[in-house]
Amino acid sequence: MIPRATLLLLAVVMLAGVWTGCKEDPPASLYDPNYVSGPQPTVTSIEPASGALAGVTTLTINGQNFSSVPGNNLVFFDKTAVPVLTSTATQLTVTAPALPKDSIVVKVAVNKADLYSASVLYKLELAANEKFVTYGSGEEGFGVECDNDGNLYVSMTSITGGIGVKKFTAAGVRSDYSPVFGATVASWRNMRFGPAGAMFCTATGRNIIFRIPPAGGASAIWLSGGGLGQLSDLDFDANGNIWAAGTNGNIYRVSPAKVVKSFPLVATLRAVRVYNNAVYVGGLDRLDSLEKVWKFPVIGTDSLDAGQEYFNLTSVYGTNSYGVYAMTFSADGDLYIGTNAPEGIRLVHPGKTSEAYYFGVIKGATVALAWGKGVDLFQSRSSLPGPASAVKLNAQKEGAPYYGRTLP
Repeated sequence: MIPRATLLLLAVVMLAGVWTGCKEDPPASLYDPNYVSGPQPTVTSIEPASGALAGVTTLTINGQNFSSVPGNNLVFFDKTAVPVLTSTATQLTVTAPALPKDSIVVKVAVNKADLYSASVLYKLELAANEKFVTYGSGEEGFGVECDNDGNLYVSMTSITGGIGVKKFTAAGVRSDYSPVFGATVASWRNMRFGPAGAMFCTATGRNIIFRIPPAGGASAIWLSGGGLGQLSDLDFDANGNIWAAGTNGNIYRVSPAKVVKSFPLVATLRAVRVYNNAVYVGGLDRLDSLEKVWKFPVIGTDSLDAGQEYFNLTSVYGTNSYGVYAMTFSADGDLYIGTNAPEGIRLVHPGKTSEAYYFGVIKGATVALAWGKGVDLFQSRSSLPGPASAVKLNAQKEGAPYYGRTLP
């Protein structure tokens, strides 16, 4: 008979064997004695060196030791990672993030390189200042205009009725400029400065041109009827003529002596702009139900040559639900079309190519447009989709002249 102590010893030995047989092999070491990190990326410069707009400008990052595969590079603006659009060993392109700020820390990381690049400081400017004008609860703006000193004027209403025209200084300080005309005319569809600094206005559904005296005050009727139809917009030429357009399709020339001459067009017009000795109008072509901009060269001082289609907006959007509601030109000939489309503004180049202006930064629906001082472009935006605002855009170029602002 086997002694009890011996049986216990055999049991311990057998159990130890079981434990030994079930033991897992240790995991492979992560240490690679042959590993060599990729070279540290370096950033030598960012172009443009200044003036880049947050959310808009394409930036070129110059340096060394980048990957030629875009996805193998990461660019950080502070803590915001920005996808790389194109890449070579010495150059990356990215779209500036929506991060308007001074002294942004920019760093580049490259796959299989242990170290980030050394930090570079960069500045991104604000492309669209939606807080330049602060509207009160229930307030909304319509027509906008600027003077030569950079002050902004906004025709405003509220849920309780008309407010009048408010003046905003370059610092955004608000003051009264002109009271509401009356209960039947609560706001101005559009406004333009004219001779001697007076402001001339149109109201939706009215065949009237109104006038606000220089330096502000109560508005009055300047011309009623006289051959005018229902007006939506007006602009001045260098000779002091008013060119107006409206819902009945006619284009009207109103001389300084208030003589009206009309030029027919089968369209519902909402916008007009005088540029480079031509009158441009925009709206719905009632013959083919397309939203368009037309160009009419000016003959002499008071007549129009045959019009021609300048741009077909419906061909861009595929529907005439999105239309032309405002127009202006830059000094170099770009046409800015204010629309009720989600993108807000369509930019049309002289060669007729077009693009959404500041895509992803600007929102619709645009009610009116006006250049301010220098590179400031103001967009009056309705509450759809909202909120309503007078947005100050950094256009990075100057606007074409508004002749009314310089008339004696």
